[in-house]
Amino acid sequence: MHNIYLQNLGCEKNTVDGEHILAIVKNKGYNIIDNPEEADIIIINTCAFIEDSKKESIDSIFEHSIYKKYGKCKRLIVSGCMSERYKENFLEMFKEVDSAIGIHNLNNILDAIEKDGFHNAEENLSYKEYNERINTGSLHSAYIRISDGCHANCSFCAIPSIRGKHRSRKIEDIVKEVKNYSQNGVKEINLIAQETTYYGYDLYKKLALPNLLKSLSEVEGIEWIRVLYQNPVILTDKIIESFFKIDKVLPYFDIPLQHVDKNILKDMNRGNRGYKFYRNMIDKIRKFDDNAVIRTSFIVGFPGETSESFKKLLKFIKNAKIDRVGVFTYSEEDGTDALLINKTKISKRKKLFLREKLMKTAIEVSEERLSRFIGKTIDVLIEKKEDDKFIGRSIYDAPEVDGYVEVYNGNDNIKAGDIIKVDIKHNTEYDLIGDYIN
Repeated sequence: MHNIYLQNLGCEKNTVDGEHILAIVKNKGYNIIDNPEEADIIIINTCAFIEDSKKESIDSIFEHSIYKKYGKCKRLIVSGCMSERYKENFLEMFKEVDSAIGIHNLNNILDAIEKDGFHNAEENLSYKEYNERINTGSLHSAYIRISDGCHANCSFCAIPSIRGKHRSRKIEDIVKEVKNYSQNGVKEINLIAQETTYYGYDLYKKLALPNLLKSLSEVEGIEWIRVLYQNPVILTDKIIESFFKIDKVLPYFDIPLQHVDKNILKDMNRGNRGYKFYRNMIDKIRKFDDNAVIRTSFIVGFPGETSESFKKLLKFIKNAKIDRVGVFTYSEEDGTDALLINKTKISKRKKLFLREKLMKTAIEVSEERLSRFIGKTIDVLIEKKEDDKFIGRSIYDAPEVDGYVEVYNGNDNIKAGDIIKVDIKHNTEYDLIGDYIN
């Protein structure tokens, strides 16, 4: 049977799609390998969210086409958001690719392995149950997608045109998946969607995230429940309260604000609540727990952004003491309403300068905030041993995007997947350093 290599690009949602694809091909008897040089079939699971991600996907296609030209590879297949977004002429654009699928029926990958062409979905299955996934990340932490698509229409974002409208999975289906992961040693689940706070509205006619969290908290073996991608506009008091009242749910708030200037937010089609509203929301969270982590992302260089509106971002990060910040430069995307905004366009060079300046402030605040843990004891989920120390994450660190905890003075009884007590001694910009408490 053929050897298959899959290259995953993009966000965690795309990673989940890739893990479903791996399970589908494995169940058909194909061998999954981690070396493209030995692969008969190479699958590139692409991203096309912004210009940089499209470039990365294109580079990956060309890079892996070399194995087809000079190596063992007989078929090059593309899946994911890029092939979905440009499905009308994708194979004309990339002659190196033999076949492609979109994102709405991953089972089409089997047809793509056998036949050339673009294999499109007859039915949207992206939000339904696939039998299984092959976890490509940590053995003790897993991403759980609770919905797909997005009901919002942010003017800068192409996701709704790629992934469609918001579609939630049933609570019982999600619980079943989490139970399966728990039985295989997973202790931390990270709930993902385009916007997790909108979960369940299409199925239950209400914002049902608290109901889902309550059900997941009852799954034996799961210790940490982390919720990512929360929409600030619908992060209600009830949802905030559920994070602190439901067992196992972590005080971790991943809230992409994108900006704090009312005029910019209005042009982004994200309402116009702005600086004061967001400050009040964060203050409300920290009244429950001052150690609660706030992660957010901002877009700099949006059309019409002025020096004054940019200064509001700098002020907000400092005054709200934002723990983690990601900064994106505005990317013009085909088919988005932002292209129609008749305001001053900002040069690429200026956007990069603004990003660097904002990140500098964010790093300073991050380091200052982390220092509050010095002298305190925190729980750490161990991921691996590295030389004379163990590497893990606290409840305040999401996988891949946040920092780590370096643990010294451990012993041979500690293994990956253990949750241990650590006395924090030092911190860097993003990481904590401490000693194991036996």
